Amino acid sequence: MNLRTRLVLLTSSWILMILLFFNLFIYNYIFKKTTEAENRMLWNKAQIILRNPQVHQPENWGNPRLLREFIGDDTMIRIISPENKVMAEISTNKRLTEYPPVYRSDYYSDVDNSIEARMLFIQVPIIENGTQIGQLELGKALNVIGSLMEILGQGLMVTSLSVIVFSVLGSVFYTRVIIRPLRQMLETMQMIRSKGDFLMLGPKYTSRGDEIGRLGHTFNEMITHLQEHDRKQRQFVADASHELRTPLTVIESYTSMLQRWGGNDPAIRREALDAIHSETRRLKSLIESLLKLAEFEREEQAMMEEMALVPLVRETTEQMEQAFNRDIRLTVSGVSERQRLLADAKKIKQLLIIILDNAIKYSVKPIDVTLADVSGFAELKIADQGVGVAEEDLPHVFERFYRVDQTRNRETGGTGLGLAIARQIVDLHHGTIRFDSKAGQGSTVTILLPWKTQSEH
Repeated sequence: MNLRTRLVLLTSSWILMILLFFNLFIYNYIFKKTTEAENRMLWNKAQIILRNPQVHQPENWGNPRLLREFIGDDTMIRIISPENKVMAEISTNKRLTEYPPVYRSDYYSDVDNSIEARMLFIQVPIIENGTQIGQLELGKALNVIGSLMEILGQGLMVTSLSVIVFSVLGSVFYTRVIIRPLRQMLETMQMIRSKGDFLMLGPKYTSRGDEIGRLGHTFNEMITHLQEHDRKQRQFVADASHELRTPLTVIESYTSMLQRWGGNDPAIRREALDAIHSETRRLKSLIESLLKLAEFEREEQAMMEEMALVPLVRETTEQMEQAFNRDIRLTVSGVSERQRLLADAKKIKQLLIIILDNAIKYSVKPIDVTLADVSGFAELKIADQGVGVAEEDLPHVFERFYRVDQTRNRETGGTGLGLAIARQIVDLHHGTIRFDSKAGQGSTVTILLPWKTQSEH
């Protein structure tokens, strides 16, 4: 069953249930009110009859004219003795007399809904000198009310059928209007799947101010995102292929040279082995960087836990200082040892190593690391006084495989993936990273990471 048919059936069924509920309510409400009106009329007539002194004298109950002046159309009046016998009775409707007489000692009202007719009965005690001597019973055939209720029932049925017909027709119309853009989206998706093209919905479906319009707009945004993702993926594959091909070509060239004629020349053999070793290390570094980047692309969950940032920064800077024999000056401003992040400590350390490693590679002067508390964020600045980056290169420094200077990068052994991985780590922790630099004056990397708040306990 398609969506359009389900919408029509659900809408029609819902309207039908609403109609049934209100029809029953209206029918029962009108019947109750009209019956209550007839009931009040019978009680009033009973009070009028009981005002007649002759009714309170049992010797007068056999008089056929005793109750005649009170009789009306489709009405019955009778007096029942304590022995449960009918002592006086007058009726203008035979069916009323078929109602069995029952002597009661209290007031009583009853509606008899038989198949043929509806009848209303009331009973009032006849009291004389504080003692009940009989029971006055009045009955009324509700023929007029029955006819009115029959007409009302027919009218409600005709109205309900008409509403159902029009609701089905209306549902078919408006579901067609609703389903049309969805069908267009489905066709577009099928074309994307069959042709591999990135197609978008036209303004006819995206410029609407309703949910369909927002759905169409979101669909186009998704297609744009997928198109950009596909472009980046193709570029990533192309760049990775190029980067992997270069060291492999060098290794293949030197091994071929050794095989042909360099095996007997110690100098050539040493040069070839050094080159192969260097390119192998570079290839290994590149593959490790690619694997790290692929890990973030898979959006794997980080091991988030509370961690103190100050000890981690201090430990990492000291390790880098000792490993590379470089002067790294750490300054902590307004941050206590107790302030914590909700973060993956290993990834935060990897982030610091990437930025510090870049600063060490491209600067021979001391490196300044500053940790401060800025408006609920941990601000980490790593500044060097190295060669810097030209202004036109700044927008691209976080792109994969982007190199400011190819020759310099070859010498330092960089892969062009470090800053791309750093940005992935910062994004994973809902922070920001900024790269400021001027050619010949050094570079500054500013990282903002949110502190752990009380609500995150």
